Amino acid sequence: MKRFASLAALLALLLTLAACGAAPKADETPAEGSATLEELCGADYQDYIIKTITMQMGNRMDKTPDVVYFPIREKAPLTDYVAIDETTDFTVDEEGHIVILFPAGSVTDEANGEQSFRIPRP
Repeated sequence: MKRFASLAALLALLLTLAACGAAPKADETPAEGSATLEELCGADYQDYIIKTITMQMGNRMDKTPDVVYFPIREKAPLTDYVAIDETTDFTVDEEGHIVILFPAGSVTDEANGEQSFRIPRP
């Protein structure tokens, strides 16, 4: 009988832990793990995201001239430096906005670290 109680307690603990691991994080929306940028922004998502990020880069350089974004400095398309497609790393914040993440050194000097750009949902 004692063995059965121990097994039952262990099973209950395992089920509880499994349920905890399956729950979404507090700062994630359900769409984060399953939606694509195209589903979140529409068929013309690449153009929308590129224009939004390019504008943000220009605004950041105006405010902080020592942080130079390569596409702005070189007057080159953002896509010369990073891909905006199904491989683009992104999350969805607690307000439902898309946050695009670029590795350090991809769009500005590596010393400036990873760059993130908040994209309002269209």
